[in-house]
Amino acid sequence: MTETSTSRSAELTLLVAGESSASRSARATLDALIGDGLAEASQVRVIDVLQQPDFALRYKVYFTPSLIVETSTTTTTIVGDLHEVDEVKSLLAAA
Repeated sequence: MTETSTSRSAELTLLVAGESSASRSARATLDALIGDGLAEASQVRVIDVLQQPDFALRYKVYFTPSLIVETSTTTTTIVGDLHEVDEVKSLLAAA
């Protein structure tokens, strides 16, 4: 698990399964969004569900990669490798 803290109230949790190409792509896209300042969060976690399966059960995630965006009022799940960056940015901006 990897964690980073910033100053906003949304929490981002990326659930991946090992080092599959989709997992690597989702990690790279999320890193780029954060690095470019396009995704802000109070906490960013990357969790490998092969090593920590309890997180998949907790979030009721059946497909990986999945990005969980949690705010004080909503929880949104984005499924896939996050390659549709404009849609991901739009969902994150609404959070």
